[in-house]
Amino acid sequence: MGRLESLEAPHSFRVRNSAVLVGDTNSSASPASASATGQLAENGGQISWQAIDSQTTRITVNTTASYVGARFSVDASDRFYGVWEYPWSDQLDNTGVEFDLKGVGNSEGVNWANARAPFFFTTAGYGVYADTLEMGSFNFSSPGTGEFIFNTSSLVYYIIMADSPGDFKSILSAYAELSASIEMPPDSGYGPTFWSDNFEEDFHGSVSNAQENYYDVINHLYYNQIHATSMFADRPYGTGNSSFGNFDFDPVYYPTPKEFIANLSDYGFDFQVWVANRAFLDTELYNSSIANDWLFPGIDGEIFQGPALNLSIPEAYQYFKRHLSYFPSVGVKGYKIDRGEEGEMPVWEQNIQMTLFEQLCYETMVEKWGESNFYSFARSAVDRSRSKTNIWNGDAHSNYTGLAYSVTSSIRAGLLGFSTWSSDTGGYIRGLHDPAQDLWARWMWFSTFSPVYEIPIGTNHTPWYAPYTSELVDVLKASANLHHDLLPYIKSYTYQAHKTGIPVIRASFLETPQDPTTYNINDAYFFGSELYIAPIVSSSGARSVYFPEQEGKYLEYFNKTSVYKGGSTIDVELDVHSIPAYVRAGAIVPRGDIYQGNNKWTEDWRPELTIELFPSRNVPFSRFAYYNGETGGEVPIVMRVEPRSGRVDVEYGGVGVNGTIVLFAKDGTRHATVHAGGGSATFEGVESLFDD
Repeated sequence: MGRLESLEAPHSFRVRNSAVLVGDTNSSASPASASATGQLAENGGQISWQAIDSQTTRITVNTTASYVGARFSVDASDRFYGVWEYPWSDQLDNTGVEFDLKGVGNSEGVNWANARAPFFFTTAGYGVYADTLEMGSFNFSSPGTGEFIFNTSSLVYYIIMADSPGDFKSILSAYAELSASIEMPPDSGYGPTFWSDNFEEDFHGSVSNAQENYYDVINHLYYNQIHATSMFADRPYGTGNSSFGNFDFDPVYYPTPKEFIANLSDYGFDFQVWVANRAFLDTELYNSSIANDWLFPGIDGEIFQGPALNLSIPEAYQYFKRHLSYFPSVGVKGYKIDRGEEGEMPVWEQNIQMTLFEQLCYETMVEKWGESNFYSFARSAVDRSRSKTNIWNGDAHSNYTGLAYSVTSSIRAGLLGFSTWSSDTGGYIRGLHDPAQDLWARWMWFSTFSPVYEIPIGTNHTPWYAPYTSELVDVLKASANLHHDLLPYIKSYTYQAHKTGIPVIRASFLETPQDPTTYNINDAYFFGSELYIAPIVSSSGARSVYFPEQEGKYLEYFNKTSVYKGGSTIDVELDVHSIPAYVRAGAIVPRGDIYQGNNKWTEDWRPELTIELFPSRNVPFSRFAYYNGETGGEVPIVMRVEPRSGRVDVEYGGVGVNGTIVLFAKDGTRHATVHAGGGSATFEGVESLFDD
């Protein structure tokens, strides 16, 4: 294939783009040969390449064949990451996997965990992005080989080099710039978010309709002082067949929807609703689609429940958008965007149609509320939709396998640039007695250290009702309130993801690529850069924890007494009231109650910021990029440590909120005042918790 077969790159990287594949079927596509000028011997095609910059090369292939792809070769010991959120056999990498770029359904642990991207990167030091929405397949079944084939005669793909050996973050940043970056969510988007798809029947006490059921939840959250920011109505909530398609609320269960949503807003909650590109039989959406021939041929609405509209037809797109706009008009601030990969459309249309539908949903919201003032999330999304929707990982099973797979899928989603991610806390595929109390508690802690905390309740699965005990309510309160308190930290790293594509949940090797052990870790992750989280994902309540990077040190975050050296492994056994969580030496962790949400129990509430400092004499300089939501930009928080004297100097810019600096040392905590406009503080003679 000419010069591309052995593309030279900075830092002695070598990309072996060993073949361009062309053919009339995906199974018969085979390597094509090219002249020095890029002329393909097969099909009269042409290949060309162009250096976009020192990091990125664009390859363009045009042929008369129906399928085009490429093959890449690496050493057998190298790994491939990316393409699918779903964790095949609970793997972080793609060893042995061959599958289409489409939804993964009815699978172990998590059904329909479907964030996906035509992108992979390898430990050989480069990434590859195929810039297309056409259906394709990826094959990593042969050691040392990764390839893709797409149903198109014209394909553009990019080869992205790491800036330096092990700098996989630079690959993710370049890829995000080529595809799409996330939009900053509103403060209400991070959760905790409470929802149910059974509020029309799971009544307690005097509750007689869905609206009253939400008020019952609001009251329990208030009296238990549990922070929350939003609620949403899963299906069913409307009239018509399967409750969706008439673009309304069922008056039996939602007698005054506009007033109800306004009340939720007054109580401090945003409200979202379930939507899908599904035209259920005899609904307004279905009847209009039949009359205008907007449905895909061969999918009979009399037999199949809810065929999709072909949104490539402009009239269908505009009709759907116009009618869906009813929801923001009555106060709804976001959608749970479901389905799109269950046979309601031809499989080869999945990526195109879901991208169109998520764009349509986005437009209805942004035209009413403006950018970053609503929160939508989808289970089926391709990377181009990353700026239009956030992600939840589908229908997780309510067991420890579902929890373990959700932890791995959160890390994999981050490696695809889907940073604002959540899972159904406790699982969605539930039996009569699921989730078990201990499982739910463990999952709540995982959601604490997730970018978004969302939790399904209802249908005899509500923490403050039987069969659950007050202990679970205690865990819910502690985990939800800690997630709320971490909002300054999570927002700051979400802004980093927005700017750079580097996710909030980070595979261990993104932070410590020099440690070979981290490339195998699928059940622990860095949360941002400062915190290392190792969820307990088994009923034993125990696990081993490996600490990355031999030169690093980690402090147990909850009790702040035990210190562990990088490169070591410990056995941990905890009850349900905490999670293995660790903070790195030299860390700066901003926390605080900066968003009121439903906090009506605090008189004269005012936002407060706490800046936690974890100095170490071995880390003389630390810097945290704090996101000031009022100005929409970053300000630095800088800590300097003088190793001999133990003096610690802190400087910070305009953080926008008053509060407190808390420094953790061997002799206890030390404090200083945080000024909204910026300031500094000095602490003398600090004995670090990390130092012997």
